[in-house]
Amino acid sequence: MPQAGRELGRVAAPLALLAVPAWLFLALGRGGIAVPELCSSALLWSVPSAEGLRYAFTFVSPQALALGWVLMVAAMMLPTLGGTLGYVRARSLGRFRGLLVALVIAGYLAVWLAAGPVMLGLALALHLAAPGGGQVFIAALAVAVLWQVSPWKQAALNRCHRRPAIAAFAPQAHGDALRLGLGSGLWCVQSCWALMLASLLTPGWHFATMAVVALFIWAERLEPPRTPAWRLRAPLRAWRLASFRLASAGR
Repeated sequence: MPQAGRELGRVAAPLALLAVPAWLFLALGRGGIAVPELCSSALLWSVPSAEGLRYAFTFVSPQALALGWVLMVAAMMLPTLGGTLGYVRARSLGRFRGLLVALVIAGYLAVWLAAGPVMLGLALALHLAAPGGGQVFIAALAVAVLWQVSPWKQAALNRCHRRPAIAAFAPQAHGDALRLGLGSGLWCVQSCWALMLASLLTPGWHFATMAVVALFIWAERLEPPRTPAWRLRAPLRAWRLASFRLASAGR
């Protein structure tokens, strides 16, 4: 097995240790901490006006909103970093690996955390502009489908597969790892923004929708880079992998 493949296996468990608790907190709502309703469209659909929004935010601190968004990103998006982190571990010296991996994750999360207010603000603005609910979701879903088949989506996916060189020694290695995390976050946001927005605008069953979207994002990331063009993109590699695993388990 290539070294990058072995290192990918070694980062899978730590990523799961970060993602699984995030899923549990989101599923349980206020299980142990005050998690805001970021992963339920109740916040959006229950606010009738900007005045009502300001009133609601007096009971939800910016720190709580940030925590909820970080949990959502950790649950949905961190698993897609497996290939990138495996590459970093394979290209770095043993004594630097832990710090370099942490810098990549920090840069990646920083971009998504910065995108949170924009995504939530856009979702709220769409609701306030058309408070009917269902029409907004249908429009967002149509935009997501159009984006999924566009060449710009494929271009963003291709950039998610980029693996720039990592210097062998500090401090250059630290800067390379942080830039890799920031770049991965930027291209991931560009690739996934439409799906994330549609999931935020789902009138009901939001947690289930979020799980389906997260699985699809992970599956499409397994596909190799392709020439940007207008086309349907099915996650065939993930389907073949799942079929192989099921067939192997049945023997």
